[in-house]
Amino acid sequence: MFTVRRAIQAQMPIYAMHDCMAQLAPHPPVGLNQWEDVRYFLAVVRAASFSGAARALATDQSTVSRRVASLEADLGRALFERGARAVRRTSHGDALVEPALAVERAVLALEDTARRAEELPRGKVRLALTEGLAQHVVVPRILPSLFADYPGLTIFLRTSDDVADLERHEADVALRFFRPAKGELVGQRVARLDLAILVSKKRKAELAKVAPHELPWTSYVLERADTPESRALARLGATPRLECSSVETQLAAVRAGLGVAVAPRMLLQVLPDLAVLSPPGASALGHLELFVVTRATLRTVPRVAVVFEALVRELRSLSLSRAPK
Repeated sequence: MFTVRRAIQAQMPIYAMHDCMAQLAPHPPVGLNQWEDVRYFLAVVRAASFSGAARALATDQSTVSRRVASLEADLGRALFERGARAVRRTSHGDALVEPALAVERAVLALEDTARRAEELPRGKVRLALTEGLAQHVVVPRILPSLFADYPGLTIFLRTSDDVADLERHEADVALRFFRPAKGELVGQRVARLDLAILVSKKRKAELAKVAPHELPWTSYVLERADTPESRALARLGATPRLECSSVETQLAAVRAGLGVAVAPRMLLQVLPDLAVLSPPGASALGHLELFVVTRATLRTVPRVAVVFEALVRELRSLSLSRAPK
């Protein structure tokens, strides 16, 4: 909650600040810090009763009385004369109405400024994603327009094949190849990525008629994880001769002609030196699903919302599940 001193300092000229504080606290020491006490004082002034103030503030009369008493104790002055049916302001109460209204205007202006600031997408957003998505999709196709539209935005790309723990605040937003578990996280599926056997164009003709189990396979190995790619290799009866802990390294090996890989077909859009290999006996290999995920508590924070929505919009518009053969 804003303090009286902070609100006045933020919004009022120095001379006005000293004037209002002098009237609110004419004799030190006072320790006047709570804007809430001033708010309750003004509610009683407007309602001309403690019960009316309680109704206006959606609270009980004892709370109003306690807050006003706290303000009176801070100031060392009685502000109201309590009668059986009504309350009347004392001369000190009369003198403090205008300074209290000035404090109220200052606090409300400060709150409005804070809300407007929250409505502006500015500040840092940490995005967790794979190196491949960062290099081939997010950096060249999404970030330029995002930075142009929101110059106050800062992006930190946390690139790793490991899954960032959003609930432990390791990132604000993540691109994931699996649906978020129920709980604090919310997400949207943005693409279905069909898997295919990818090969370097320079070796496609050579390997076109080789049986799947005899192809020079490369594989991506993610420790303690069963992936759609690994399941596809198992169905093909493939034995990799090159295993990689990085998808980017695996793709570099394929582009260098060292072997073939099960990978999303959409990569042909960004790696034109690759082609799809359709060996005899190879059936459908399945697909990956891509999700944009964040914590529910962050979903409407402006800086997070614009990043989340840009990712959803642009990833869907890229038609990632369709690519040339």
